[in-house]
Amino acid sequence: MKLALFGGSFDPPHLGHLAFARFALDALAPDRLLWLPAGRQWQKPDQIMAAGVHRVQMLKCLTAGESRFLIDDRELHRRGPSFTADTLREFAQQYTGAELMFLIGQDQYSRLPSWYRAEVVTELATLVVVPRAGEAVVTPPGMPSHRLQVLDLPNTPISSTAVREAIARGGDISPLVGAAVASYIASHRLYEKKP
Repeated sequence: MKLALFGGSFDPPHLGHLAFARFALDALAPDRLLWLPAGRQWQKPDQIMAAGVHRVQMLKCLTAGESRFLIDDRELHRRGPSFTADTLREFAQQYTGAELMFLIGQDQYSRLPSWYRAEVVTELATLVVVPRAGEAVVTPPGMPSHRLQVLDLPNTPISSTAVREAIARGGDISPLVGAAVASYIASHRLYEKKP
């Protein structure tokens, strides 16, 4: 079995995330692609995110109808900070013998040496890195390069920050997140500026 694991805050998830995931399905041909909404991120302890239940529901809205997508919320139920090494170890035990691929952006990959138990991450999974437009992927010092795959994704200039900023301005976010996610955000009044 081949599993692609796509972790992130998804705060909120947007059409750029969906394009990335669909491209990964075609390029990597995994049996399943699992979306892993982050719990408490140890490198961003002060970041305030929408509640996990909302991020999971938005992911369900975004990925509806995609049978090869699954949403795995294990990090949301973990006490304390979420570490990728722990998550990958759990997957390796749960899916004995499976090939694990961890999808990661170039900015995160460049910070890999600072991750908790980075050597476990590189031991348990092939890192699938999406480069920034026009930039070469460089393996960080001390990290192995033999378990690395570069995935050149067509440029999709959408970010969760841009979506939240559009909401604050009262703009239409449907072109950024799709109608279902936009409706969910509006109905739960997520990301609105507090008076």
